Amino acid sequence: MSEVAEMYAGMKRFNQKLRAKYGMPCPECQRLLPKAHPKILLPGHRCKMHRYTDPRPELTQADYDAVSGGDQ
Repeated sequence: MSEVAEMYAGMKRFNQKLRAKYGMPCPECQRLLPKAHPKILLPGHRCKMHRYTDPRPELTQADYDAVSGGDQ
């Protein structure tokens, strides 16, 4: 693969790990659309459909470093 493709694949894997560790399903999606898959929100992010903002504080650099685990 090209270097750019490898870089984007690495970013995708990192975001998947980040969402798995710190993600939370949007409570409005769960309440209003119980049969649909809810959007997974990271702390401080916003659900585009329902305008719900996750009230948890933003992730720190230490949180990002814990997820990366030396992959870089």
